[in-house]
Parts: sequence; structure tokens; C-alpha cells
Amino acid sequence: MCRRIAIVLLNICVMSAAGSVTGCSYTGPGGLEKGQYMPDKTIEQVLKDRTDEWMAIPGVEGTAIGLYEGKRCIKIFTSSKPQQLRDKIPPMVEGHPVIIEETGAFRALEQQ
Repeated sequence: MCRRIAIVLLNICVMSAAGSVTGCSYTGPGGLEKGQYMPDKTIEQVLKDRTDEWMAIPGVEGTAIGLYEGKRCIKIFTSSKPQQLRDKIPPMVEGHPVIIEETGAFRALEQQ
């Protein structure tokens, strides 16, 4: 019985030590890591709040939520060069990364 208790205690100590050495590298659902700013609004709320403003900028064709380097971001689709929009659209909005992607003009397909 004492041997079982000793083995259990030894396992607990080893696991605790391993956790202390490796540290915590939790990345939450929003892709945040330790030390990063926690946004007040979700990415969906920010997109909804800002889409009309961005769509009013000449050259902006659309907005969406996408992935960049495996993390969620706001995508701005444009028919002009992304550099031309950088002074109007920052790379980070309310804690969420913004990626400007040149796609060309959007147009509806003809109905058949």
C-alpha cells in the first residue's frame, strides 16, 4: 500500500515539474497567446461594425473573416494595390489582424 502511494506521489511530482519546466503555451479560440491584447469585441462584431466604412473606400470589393498564418483575421478584398489602402485601413483593428488582398473587381455571374 505504501509503495502505491509513493508511486502516485512520485507521478504527481514528475508531472508538476514537467509542467513548470515547459510552461503554458495555451492559445485560445481567438488565437491569442500570452502577452497579447484581448479584444473587447469579437472578430465578427468588428467586421459587422466596420464593413460599411471599408466598402465606402474606392477599390474595396468586399470583406470577410479568413485565415492568415493559421490564425483568424479580417480580410479586405481589393481591386487596387494593397499598399494604396494601408493609409486608410490599419494592419490591426480592435485587436484583430487585417489582411488586404488584391483580388480584382467582383462581378456577378450571368444567370443561365
